Amino acid sequence: MRKLLYISLVSASVLLNSCSKDDFAEAYRDPSTVTETTVPKQFAGFMKINFEDVIPSYWNYFTVIRTTSLSFTQAHGFLNSSGRYVTGATINDRWVRYYKFVTQFRELEKVYASLPAADQAANRIYMITATIYLYDHTAKMIDNVGDIPFSQAGKISMTGGDYSKATAKYDNQTELYIKMLDELKAFSTELNSVTLNAGVETVFKNQDLINKGSLVSWKIYCNSLRLKLLNRVSAVPALTARANSEMAEIIAEGKIVDESTENIAFRVYTQDVDLDTSGFFDALESGNNNIAPKPMIDHMNANSDPREPWLFEKGANATAYVGLDPTLLSGAQEQLIADTKIAIYNRSVISKNKWLPGTLINAAEVNLILAEYYSRNGNGALAKTYFEKAIRQSIEYYVRLGDKADVLTWKPTAEPTVAEVNAYITKINFAGATTAADQLKLIAFQKYIHYNIMQADESWAEQRRLKLPVFTFMEDETSTIRKTPPTRFTYPNSERVYNTDNYNTVKDKDNLSTKIFWDVK
Repeated sequence: MRKLLYISLVSASVLLNSCSKDDFAEAYRDPSTVTETTVPKQFAGFMKINFEDVIPSYWNYFTVIRTTSLSFTQAHGFLNSSGRYVTGATINDRWVRYYKFVTQFRELEKVYASLPAADQAANRIYMITATIYLYDHTAKMIDNVGDIPFSQAGKISMTGGDYSKATAKYDNQTELYIKMLDELKAFSTELNSVTLNAGVETVFKNQDLINKGSLVSWKIYCNSLRLKLLNRVSAVPALTARANSEMAEIIAEGKIVDESTENIAFRVYTQDVDLDTSGFFDALESGNNNIAPKPMIDHMNANSDPREPWLFEKGANATAYVGLDPTLLSGAQEQLIADTKIAIYNRSVISKNKWLPGTLINAAEVNLILAEYYSRNGNGALAKTYFEKAIRQSIEYYVRLGDKADVLTWKPTAEPTVAEVNAYITKINFAGATTAADQLKLIAFQKYIHYNIMQADESWAEQRRLKLPVFTFMEDETSTIRKTPPTRFTYPNSERVYNTDNYNTVKDKDNLSTKIFWDVK
């Protein structure tokens, strides 16, 4: 396991639009056979290695989030089985994946540092954009577990293969967030003046698996990530003033993902390589992991939500959409599922769709952040504007996911009309929520719907931060460890075994009840 955590991986070039699976096999050959690499090659390998954390995949959904964040957020219906709130070994796969990702970044740093000063200047864009992407995923790791090894992690090749020198200390989660916010702010400014020579521009465009070389897109990705992280820490007393002032600056500059055409995602362009969602249907459809949750379905039924037929199908033996009740005993739940009375996630649009993007941040998400920002700062009118814009964008987002559906059997035959969308927004009635607390309840529920199973990490973080929406969970009376959903993952056992001294500095926090630093409500 230690080797999985700290071993150095070196990759070769990835040209997404022209490579076959055989090409990838050659590019990601045995590290012991690699004799040289370059900044562009290392950059592409870094971006590709954790694609299963982004593009909907079997590994991530079935192994990690199926029994954790999907259930903890009621993004899907789940059985009230014994031990359902204990994360256990689930974190192992996510942990190993993340530290392979970090190791690739360290190798990129190493190769970049070896260049002459002029070449470093020419290739600076690789370090800026790689670090933005690294910080996006590092924030997610912090949001899941708290303190993590970071500043010293992934450096085995820099120690000459000495594992005793490669074990990494745990960095404080608050300090890491501040470091990321500081550097992201600096990157945002630096991107205003970056110019690429023709040779670097051509290669960067080919190696950039996210934004295909667009500096504008990287700028708005950077600022939108800042906006999200600042909003997440906005209730932490020591960071509230900074969050409000910097969010205001970002909004004023206007370089954020506030329109759907600007969505940042790891897109699927071809089925000829392994960067696709072909394994997603197994993760959802095996073991009834695609069951519709009652709170979401009840809201959609009561308010005629236009997203309902795009996100869900009625049960085969049901005449209406029905979500699985989280307060029923497991036997009763199993019977309803067996009788096909419960709705499931739409197979055409979602689980059998091999073209789903790996969402990093999108316009509906950003506009819900803006709605929350304006609401807590007393501007209900602007909060309403961004709230309603986000709903329209969310509806459009899920309709558009169906455009490239591989199987059309369950795809709705008609798109929502303007009148239907307007009727839904009118029924939600944001204007009728006259207090910031009531407005936040509406905003949080729209986050819950928009994130659903597609952005489970974000949904779990936001629900812990806001304590909204308020859901009912049946306690697990069979567990002596955790009877209700946890507030974090525990560390993998490999840390206790192989990184013992460093782990001992955080072991008192290593339980399911310790809150992440931004969880202050």
